[in-house]
Amino acid sequence: IASYDKALEFKPDLHEAWNNRGNALGNLGRLEEAIASYDKALEIKPDDTSAFYNKACCYALHGQADLSIQNLQRAINLNPDKYREMAKTDSDFDSIRSDVRFQALIQG
Repeated sequence: IASYDKALEFKPDLHEAWNNRGNALGNLGRLEEAIASYDKALEIKPDDTSAFYNKACCYALHGQADLSIQNLQRAINLNPDKYREMAKTDSDFDSIRSDVRFQALIQG
């Protein structure tokens, strides 16, 4: 995280660094901070599909089904083949897997 922070000091508009910083925070269970990093990535690149997908994962892990599904929908809208397939087996979505909205998203 410190390395991403340092990189962002030099290049604060690098959406990939914000996204990767979010991944690092998410891996540590710091989900709210991770979501904030993904939001920064999306401010810079509003169609950053991985940031939408990663936010969906964090929200699912945080028990926020509505926000998870909204963000997953955005990722799938932008890149249906990739993110629909990833979501089918991603354990981050286990808490919402039985939700009919989630099922509809992954069925296409």
